[in-house]
Amino acid sequence: MTVRDDARDAGLLLRYGLDHTLSPARHDTYSRLLDRYQADPDLRSCFDETAAALGVRVLAADRIAGLVLTAEPDSPLAVADTQRWLRIGGTADRMIYGLALGGVAAWCYPNARAVREPGTRRVTAIDADRLIREHGASIAARETELEGGLGQAWQEYAQRKQAEETPNGNLKRHCTVKMCEDVLVMLADFGLIVTDRTAPPPRPELRVWRSTDRFRAHVAAGGGPLVWQTITGSPSHDQPPAGGLDDEEQA
Repeated sequence: MTVRDDARDAGLLLRYGLDHTLSPARHDTYSRLLDRYQADPDLRSCFDETAAALGVRVLAADRIAGLVLTAEPDSPLAVADTQRWLRIGGTADRMIYGLALGGVAAWCYPNARAVREPGTRRVTAIDADRLIREHGASIAARETELEGGLGQAWQEYAQRKQAEETPNGNLKRHCTVKMCEDVLVMLADFGLIVTDRTAPPPRPELRVWRSTDRFRAHVAAGGGPLVWQTITGSPSHDQPPAGGLDDEEQA
């Protein structure tokens, strides 16, 4: 392979890695390039240098998920506008969405073992909201100490209604269960979770979701359970909360 071949293949591999709908298990060219990336140091070096120049780094590379990539905040490939998914009207909304995202990650991967081991986990907006509110109650009872300005985020969350309906029976935009669902929809659009059609949804406008190894790689890169521990100010638990990994999926 020439330097020109390596540059072309690195560009193709980056293109495939940025498309979460593609899997090397179902795409011959992607599969061949991923094999080269893992075995050929010249291609790997070319790819890594190209990705680094774009502010992109590799979180994981495997046969099922393919290349799992993340963009640094200043990368031209970073997501700069979340208005398509998240209705952020001010600082309070931003804090609530942040807790919702942390809650989803903590529900799916509650401890270091869960982050290390393959396996998927069902999650709903109601699950994430309940986990967040359980920790919020602990904070309100002064059983958990928080540092910095994290207390304000929990106060904002607690002040919002959990589930408030419109006249036609749908959840209002800024109740916390709906905001957790907004976060889940956003994660799904990035291929980090998928719809689980094997279980009935808790409400007509909510869905049951299932995590993916792509999401696990992102959670692991972000510090895994340590992120949630920082938010909650509490130690992680050795066991997942109720409704954890399916028995047949535990490694």
